[in-house]
Amino acid sequence: MNLESHSNTVVPPKRPNFYRRRNTAAYSFMAWTAFAIAAGFEFVGIYTLQEPLSVKGYYAVCGVLIIISSFMLQKVVRDNDEDDFLQEQNPYHRKRNTSAFTFLAWAGFVIAILFEYIGLYTLKEPLYVKGYYAIAAAFLVVSCFVLQKTIRDNEEDDYNLGVSPSSEG
Repeated sequence: MNLESHSNTVVPPKRPNFYRRRNTAAYSFMAWTAFAIAAGFEFVGIYTLQEPLSVKGYYAVCGVLIIISSFMLQKVVRDNDEDDFLQEQNPYHRKRNTSAFTFLAWAGFVIAILFEYIGLYTLKEPLYVKGYYAIAAAFLVVSCFVLQKTIRDNEEDDYNLGVSPSSEG
């Protein structure tokens, strides 16, 4: 039996009409809950901080910047990964993000993290207070990445399964 003669044969999928959702309802709930808890840790901690309003405002803006830049970075990284795959299949596929936009997403994320942690380094509070804010910010970043991925997976799954937003009721 010649192996070369079988190398070009196409094996049909076992279940051609089967599509499985990537996230369960419980996982989606967990992603939203983790994000809410992380944001709560960050912003309740800022509210209870015994510092002037200007310092609290600085950390609140850093927290919002971390949320926005984390969501944006996860989207850009995933778009670029999908576009690289699609360009392998079709060399004429147009990328969704320019290199300038990708740089902007990375720069915004790095700046948000630097602002938060440089601010914590200069904060005149005990180390355990600084540690609380450092861990809260890290938890916020990770929960933003997970939530953005979950939302996008659910949207793609709905599209692939033919679920329209108006039919969800």
